[in-house]
Amino acid sequence: MDLLRTVIPKSDQLNFEDVQTQSITAVIKSIRAGTKEQPVFIDLVGYDGRPYKPSKSMRRVLIGGWGSDGHSWVGKTLTLMGDPSVKFGGVTVGGIKIYAMSDINADFSMMLSVSRGRRAEHRVKKIQNENHTKPEEVLSRFTEKASSMNSKELQDAFDWSTNALANYPSYHQELAQVYDARKKALMASV
Repeated sequence: MDLLRTVIPKSDQLNFEDVQTQSITAVIKSIRAGTKEQPVFIDLVGYDGRPYKPSKSMRRVLIGGWGSDGHSWVGKTLTLMGDPSVKFGGVTVGGIKIYAMSDINADFSMMLSVSRGRRAEHRVKKIQNENHTKPEEVLSRFTEKASSMNSKELQDAFDWSTNALANYPSYHQELAQVYDARKKALMASV
């Protein structure tokens, strides 16, 4: 019996406890505006309703690796790990750090603030793209499921599929046609 499911914290976000004993590698499903305290919510495939809310330092890492257009991050992959040494308000509470990212040229490091006047190097490894999904499978899956999606699900799936087909421009027109047809159907039903 796998007991990991019995210790998942009840929460509206990913927490240190989720990555304390094992890392999470997941594909970004969508990026949303958050709150004043946590301005970025990153929805990950397989973690519905529990977004990753990166700290300011981890947002700097994301921008350093992928640029400042958050919507271009959809479809890319992150590995998150727990760091027990993270402090908040002078107390060691543990935190979530980015260990690896897909779609970067090579491993990289950045100097990040860890406390007032103190900086430390943060290293990020390159995730080798293991996505061997055939473009026709991406298109087929989107076409098959689009008719049962609501507006938000449709947009998220379209963004993910567009990113997955980035190297296959010949599929973009058909993908857009399926998306437009479903969007029209949704608008007509309102």
